[in-house]
Amino acid sequence: MLTSDSDAYYSPGHVADVVAQTVGRARLKSVLDSHCGRGALLDAVERSFPNVHCAGIDLDGIAISHLRKARPHWTLVRGDSLAWSTWERVRAKLNGSVDVAVLNPPFSMGHAKGVDIELDGRTIRGSLAMAHVIATIHHSRPRRIVAVLPESTMFADMDRQGRAELESLYDIDVVSQFKSSTFRGARANSLLVAMTKRSRPRLRKLGEESKVPVVQGSVVRGGLACFEAVSLRGGLPFIHSTDIKDLVRGAPISSLRRVRPFTRGIVAGHMILLPRVGIPKKENIGAWHVDSDVQLSDCVLALPCGGGSEASARVDAIQASYEAFAGLYRGTGARYVTVERLLEWLNTVWS
Repeated sequence: MLTSDSDAYYSPGHVADVVAQTVGRARLKSVLDSHCGRGALLDAVERSFPNVHCAGIDLDGIAISHLRKARPHWTLVRGDSLAWSTWERVRAKLNGSVDVAVLNPPFSMGHAKGVDIELDGRTIRGSLAMAHVIATIHHSRPRRIVAVLPESTMFADMDRQGRAELESLYDIDVVSQFKSSTFRGARANSLLVAMTKRSRPRLRKLGEESKVPVVQGSVVRGGLACFEAVSLRGGLPFIHSTDIKDLVRGAPISSLRRVRPFTRGIVAGHMILLPRVGIPKKENIGAWHVDSDVQLSDCVLALPCGGGSEASARVDAIQASYEAFAGLYRGTGARYVTVERLLEWLNTVWS
């Protein structure tokens, strides 16, 4: 059974205040936090709306016991907000729908590569944070949601299906970005996201995902992880992200390690090399050419070009819009870019 993890990075006071300010409803009757912890978000909303009815859920029995003593007028349920049984108890205590949900869900998943999210007989794959958002929406149907989310929730491929689900029901606005040092004891890039329920859900086909047209030349992602690279005297030169800056400055191909080739990520000709993880410096973005095949690591992206002049022109276009380009690199931890996000942006600057 899918359950919450034990994240305990509670919302600092200034974050809770910003969440309350973003709620922005003149008449607010009820507010729900489905992962309430010590109640900071609900407290902040109650200060702004003294007559609001607050409801909270948390798996931590000590936190719930403390809140029941400190806030006896709140509706509080101990339980996992990803479990149906918890929501059955919540619905038994709440009358009618919820006006607003405020949320700071768990960010981390340990070594897991996503979780299964059950939706009306369908199963989608996503992050634990996305699972909490969707569960809250599915069970409480709030008119508005204000959530502190890992940055990757709004940009990562893992949560593409979850975002499509949210976008079919809500207008989504990324209000602001918090520094990676916002939560004590953790370093995570996070966003404040506001969602307002549509008057009519947007119709979409089952499994619909955003489609990105392919630009001329496309993007080649390397496929060989460094720890899997096997040295081979007669193999292909191996390019890792740390090699890019030297290659564009004229380092010889002989300086590269040769490895047994992998089926994905072999390129040759004129191209632009980019790291997949870590924002490249402007001066390290340049055209590069090689006559014979090279093997890209899985941390390298190549933008093939038709010739030297085309490669130079495309480098100029990227550097001219460097700030926007650097903004493509997102992530709750290390900044990275996806092939889809890069292609979508390149369509705008190379068209």
